[in-house]
Amino acid sequence: MTTLSSETEQRRSLCLRPASREERWLIVRRILREKLDPTKLDWRKFVVAEDANGAILGFAQMKDWGQGVREFGSLVVEAESRGQGIGGKLLAHFLDEFPRPVYLFCGGHNVAYYLRFGFRRLKQEYEIPGPLQHKWRMAQFFSRLFKANVALMVIE
Repeated sequence: MTTLSSETEQRRSLCLRPASREERWLIVRRILREKLDPTKLDWRKFVVAEDANGAILGFAQMKDWGQGVREFGSLVVEAESRGQGIGGKLLAHFLDEFPRPVYLFCGGHNVAYYLRFGFRRLKQEYEIPGPLQHKWRMAQFFSRLFKANVALMVIE
């Protein structure tokens, strides 16, 4: 008889489900804790990854900016659950559910992660769709202010 490792068992028992109203403040607190963009949060657009015991391991949402512009965002995976494919499963869920292109903002240190899924970094201002122009300018301002590297990426 073969015994599965606890990590393998956890991956098999991972469940993706819509967030509930009761989880809205938990989502906000965790986003603030991770220092992610707290704008345009809507608990009804979040998908939660939970284990067989009901523990929330991560979550993410798709933001609709209008004019066919969607942004994958608010991806949080709990520190003790990172490296187990949870973020990838959440991303794959949204990429399967929504038409492309899909955009995302991330710290420069996360660019390589999203390249693995087929995203590319936008480098030219003219590539940024109208609904995201203001957010891009704000991201550039805050990245200079806090000496952070922010990237805008797209998968088409």
